[in-house]
Amino acid sequence: MTTTKDPSESMVQQQSESKAEARTGQIRFQLLAPYNETAALVGSFSNWEEIPMEKDDKGCFFVEVDLPDGEHQYKFKLVSKSFFCEGKTVAIADPYARQVDEKNRENAVIRIKDGKQITDEYVWEHDDVPLSPDDHLIIYELHVSAFGGDTFIDAIEQLDYLVDLGVNCVQLMPVTEYPGEHYWGYNPRHPFAPESSYGKPEDLKAFVDACHERGLRVILDIVLNHSESESPLTRIDFTYWFYAPGTEPDEPGNVWGPKFNLEFYDEHYKRNPAREYLYDLVDYWVREYHIDGYRIDAAAQIKYFDFLGEVARRSKANAGGKPFYLVGEHIPENPAITGADGPMDGAYHETYYWMIDDLMVRNMFDTDQIVDSINPLHHGYPGPSNAVNFYENHDKPRLLQRLRDAGINEEGSFKRLECAAALLMTSVGLPMLYQGQAMGQAYPQDEQVHAVEWTLLDHDRHVALLERYKGLISLRRETQALWTNEIEFFHIDEEARVIGYVRFNDEGSRVAVVAHLGDGNLGDYQVPCFPEDGHWFEKTRLYEVDVEGGILNVHLSDWDVHVFRNGG
Repeated sequence: MTTTKDPSESMVQQQSESKAEARTGQIRFQLLAPYNETAALVGSFSNWEEIPMEKDDKGCFFVEVDLPDGEHQYKFKLVSKSFFCEGKTVAIADPYARQVDEKNRENAVIRIKDGKQITDEYVWEHDDVPLSPDDHLIIYELHVSAFGGDTFIDAIEQLDYLVDLGVNCVQLMPVTEYPGEHYWGYNPRHPFAPESSYGKPEDLKAFVDACHERGLRVILDIVLNHSESESPLTRIDFTYWFYAPGTEPDEPGNVWGPKFNLEFYDEHYKRNPAREYLYDLVDYWVREYHIDGYRIDAAAQIKYFDFLGEVARRSKANAGGKPFYLVGEHIPENPAITGADGPMDGAYHETYYWMIDDLMVRNMFDTDQIVDSINPLHHGYPGPSNAVNFYENHDKPRLLQRLRDAGINEEGSFKRLECAAALLMTSVGLPMLYQGQAMGQAYPQDEQVHAVEWTLLDHDRHVALLERYKGLISLRRETQALWTNEIEFFHIDEEARVIGYVRFNDEGSRVAVVAHLGDGNLGDYQVPCFPEDGHWFEKTRLYEVDVEGGILNVHLSDWDVHVFRNGG
């Protein structure tokens, strides 16, 4: 980690006399390695010769070096205490590196301007744009190098598609530096640095700023459970930050890399090193990159609600009063993570995925499963912004692919896709889409980065699906009834596989949904006990209907969902 102090008075005087001359500042480099014997700094500024470092009473090695303005590369050398290379001299990047060299990713990059360390020179332009509150979010998960090219700047070019679609929140798959290129990113090696193949820090800031300009919040997928096998911390003193291999408190199938030991407390130096490092990490990304939320990867494996609660507290404090949303990927599902004593604002509603899979792919009509999934309060979620509903994400097979694999033809598959979209956008909870979902992208499940297939929009079925999503998203954004946890099921016909439910609020906003969740054309169908007589508008298909005596007459084809709103 590096810190700075003001240059000498004589240097200030020289700068005032000659602004064209590069300024030099005294920069402090430091490395926490309390039980290692020695450490040295090497860098481009020392011709890669070792500069010995001293150790302070807190266990940090440090040295101060005069550096001129510009970019410099550096790393640390020390004798490792890790079990796999104990006693050997290793060279590591700064564990707090804000940027690493794209060609030699074990070199940290430090930038100096006006004698002080900076991350970059980006100037934020759209911090004051109003953004949607948590209970209005419609989330779109994307991978930077799959969305519109390879880089942050390429991805900016496609943001207007998201505006046109109507979503108001981008959830970025991990963007921190990992080994290799074009991977999912859940193996972070340098968690303070943006992935260099995507661009520099200022490029990521430009992406976030461009999202804010368009009214899109940005949630960052962050990995706090584990690191990558060759991350700098693993080679300093492995068990100071991580569980020794084989001692992790997880099932073997849930160990994805060196697991941070949140239990270990160093009595001598009075610190919990893993927690300290991770708190610094979550503080940094909010302050430096102005993000609007975190998706906490592997929240079930993190286990400690007190740790996650502190992550939430610090993140929201650093957001400075702007809305900040934390969603946990807690699998198996545990709604308590969002409850009164839970640290998260929301959690993945995994049960919703299985309901859609059973219904659409396996053709199972289980009334209780459907009702309970559409209303996640039945599963223990306390409110409408606590459950994130989805049926596609990076960990799940594409729904269209699942339907094809089940032998369902293209016409039938796309009817189910439109049906699933209507249920998603009218269920209690926050809807989440995965990139390409709204245009019907499909491929077998794997861990490859699949680019969004924009050419799908050359085909009528895919365009029709996209238009259905647009209409449903527009309805959700403009209708207060869909932001609440209020829902009543007024009709269930198990034989015909028809359900009806109404979403509402205290001010009189109503959305009534009638869904035929099965094959076959029912023709003209009579729905009794409709919630309210009067004039209703089918807002996604643009027709009107009058209801009298609590009876709605509607034509229902296979996998057909009609969404009515009162009052225009």
